[in-house]
Amino acid sequence: MNVTVKELQNIQWIFSDEYDNFVLKGVTTNRIFERIKKVDRLPIVSGDIYFSSDTWDFSAVTHKTVPRRKSTFTFNTVNEAFKEQLKFFTLVRIWEDRNKIQSIYTGISRIKKFVEHLIVNHIFSLEYVSLKTVENYFNNLENQRASTIQRYKYEVSEFFQFYSNNYKKIDWSEIYKFLQLYDSKTIIAERRNNKWDTIPTDYFDRLITCLNRIMNDETAPVDDRGISAMIILLSQTGLRNGELCDCKVNCLESLQILNGTKTAYYLRYTTKKNQKGNGSEREIYTVITELAHQAYNILTKIYDKSRKSAGSNLLFVPLKVRTLPVTENTLDRMLTAMLLKHGKEIGCINVSHKYLKLKSQKVDVLIDRKVVSTDILNRYERSDVLSIPRPHQFRVHLCNQLFEQGVSLFYIKKHMGHLEKEMTISYFRHKEDLDQEKEYAESVMRMIVTGESEVIGEAKGILMSTINDFIENSNLNIATDLDEIIKGLTKKVPIRAKNGGICIKSGPIRDCSKSDPTDDLYCAYGMCINFFHTFYMIDINYNKYTTLLKTIKYNEEKGFKKAAEKETSKLKWIIENFLIPELHDLGSEILSKGALSIKQKYPQISFFVDNYDSVYKEITSWTN
Repeated sequence: MNVTVKELQNIQWIFSDEYDNFVLKGVTTNRIFERIKKVDRLPIVSGDIYFSSDTWDFSAVTHKTVPRRKSTFTFNTVNEAFKEQLKFFTLVRIWEDRNKIQSIYTGISRIKKFVEHLIVNHIFSLEYVSLKTVENYFNNLENQRASTIQRYKYEVSEFFQFYSNNYKKIDWSEIYKFLQLYDSKTIIAERRNNKWDTIPTDYFDRLITCLNRIMNDETAPVDDRGISAMIILLSQTGLRNGELCDCKVNCLESLQILNGTKTAYYLRYTTKKNQKGNGSEREIYTVITELAHQAYNILTKIYDKSRKSAGSNLLFVPLKVRTLPVTENTLDRMLTAMLLKHGKEIGCINVSHKYLKLKSQKVDVLIDRKVVSTDILNRYERSDVLSIPRPHQFRVHLCNQLFEQGVSLFYIKKHMGHLEKEMTISYFRHKEDLDQEKEYAESVMRMIVTGESEVIGEAKGILMSTINDFIENSNLNIATDLDEIIKGLTKKVPIRAKNGGICIKSGPIRDCSKSDPTDDLYCAYGMCINFFHTFYMIDINYNKYTTLLKTIKYNEEKGFKKAAEKETSKLKWIIENFLIPELHDLGSEILSKGALSIKQKYPQISFFVDNYDSVYKEITSWTN
């Protein structure tokens, strides 16, 4: 019997050639189910996981970044009436390779709770589940957010579909309609109400001052200096914990600015955010401050020996850790230990009433865990409370600081490693959303009117004619009345931020009157007459291009020919309407202003300046 080895969720699986790709989508799985039950072993290349076991531990074969708890599936609490079905449903979710395994773990946990509800109501098969039973279950989900309930609905719907495909065809159309109901207004309101708050300025200043002192103290313990430098990097770059822990020792780049009189530094790192599958990542950049540069150099120096000893090229290699890179939880624990050691200096003890939005941690738990030496713990009472910033709050604080210092919203939104406008907008705490949108629209319009940048788009002529007519008929002078011109134009030509471009059909002044699901699809890929972009957005649109390449490859490997063809059409559209025009404009800018000048002004596109010919050759190969 011929077999094929497929890598799904970073796990090597063995499948007989008789099983086509429909098996991996949960459509026709009965034959492989029977074989797995017969041999009582999951078809993985490495290790032995028995189908009959109530514990499936994938931790030895999943990606190293996956926590063991989230890669171990347990079925001991599942009633026998549903146990086999839930086990095979788990396998199919893994084989689909759509979600990360820790997300699958969470989804299966939700199905377990739903099954428990059925058993309590003496229901032992999905074919006997009524709409009323399902409605009662969701009505009784207490203390759950609307978005969480929506994810529960999705998982239950998937389980019903799986059962109907593989066990018995059932009529669950009414249940399906109920599960598809989406309370968008409540979810949007919930997101707004649950935004992270920034770190209070007085707390932040004391914390950074203390960490900076420790970081530069050559007599301090190495790991105290190391975690101090890491938290400073966290505060100065806006990276997530995991992204920071994954940084390599050679991730710092530099370029000369201001006619060669100053050096600017930027950090090259990888992110898994919005990437499909475990281990999938993309490389992005962020400009760093002088303080962050100093922290980077200290980390490079103090961990030189431990780096060599561990055979690692990571920036952060603490002396006593079991795994590298260190986990996000390890970074949190090390920060907590530093706050205990220097609580008085930082002012983080028994101040939870003052800093309500920081995490509160009772010291008795830390004493029991012995997170620091007994000498330090003896300074505290068990009833003392420690106030700790959450990792995400450092990102919020950085965005607020940049905004307050006058840094362009355009830059913050597009080139801070969180490119989606809606995501970054939620970080600002001192302006209303409407004001932020207005600020962005005016900054874009200013660049267009002053000629700082030209726009690219199907309706460029119409847009520029509208702008020129407004200026001509307003009797205003660009040299003396620029602010008034900008304000007037953003009312006449409303602008909205889009990933990789700008939209002029809606914005801060009025809503889009033409939006429907089809328009949203075209909008997502810029396939709309109202969509405009510029050459310095090429890094964003090139990321879209590389993502589509992966999607095409995925669909081809799965045998989804039509899906691959559709994705290829999107790819060619982006190449012809975005990347090629952006490269042409970039080439013109290089010829007129010089490569160094472009890299100084737009460091995020340095790669495309340095590799212009190879990138052009790569993308135009799709148009031949």
